[in-house]
Amino acid sequence: MDLRIAMGLEEALRFSAPEDPWLGLEVYLEPALLEEDALFAKLATGYEGTLSVHLPFWNLDLVSPDPEVRNLTLRRLLLGLDRAAELGADRAVFHSGIPHGRTLEEALDRADRLIQALKPVVRRAGTLGVELVLENTHEPEPRALAPILEAYPEVGFCFDAAHARVFSRVPEPGPWLALEPDHLHLNDTDGLYDRHWNLGTGVLGHRTWLGPYLDRTLVLEVRVDPAPSIAFLRSLRESLPDRALTGGA
Repeated sequence: MDLRIAMGLEEALRFSAPEDPWLGLEVYLEPALLEEDALFAKLATGYEGTLSVHLPFWNLDLVSPDPEVRNLTLRRLLLGLDRAAELGADRAVFHSGIPHGRTLEEALDRADRLIQALKPVVRRAGTLGVELVLENTHEPEPRALAPILEAYPEVGFCFDAAHARVFSRVPEPGPWLALEPDHLHLNDTDGLYDRHWNLGTGVLGHRTWLGPYLDRTLVLEVRVDPAPSIAFLRSLRESLPDRALTGGA
């Protein structure tokens, strides 16, 4: 099982590599630290496990009507990919930047423009050998992401069930899973807010749908001790017959 714990850069510097070789990190690249060469050099030399990154996203939008925001967003994403390569990351998660509350028609219009705006980002990722993975955030439904993923087959899909439940018009996992995620952000929620609780403590019912995806890259995004979620995933893995998994652990 490829399981990673999400944390910030400074927290990752204090992270002690676990005995489990399958447990890695997903490091959020905080914009305030993005140009701190010494911090990235320290993590690159001090951590030897599996690692992915989450690119900056707060207040960023590649198709913002404000050209300064567009330019800032592009700089942040390109530098973030450079940092990902420095850290030896295999993939980098990013958001579309869509604001909350958009209709499907608005989202599809944005998708057409985002496809064009993503060209230099996808090119840089390919040059660096870092896989880009697009996460659902405030999209109203899966159809809002489909054109982007179709335009760039090299870009993967990251499914966040809590985002789907809290922010979208399609709260159940099924339609989102039809986009074939190879990266999943896991946490639980009360269904009203993006709580980042441990698995099994909210309403997302991971036991009913997560089993076939345990062979994908799983990232725990919880704001408390993740040990209960790790135990939850071990229990789920052990409870399933081998044929219920699409790949090995």
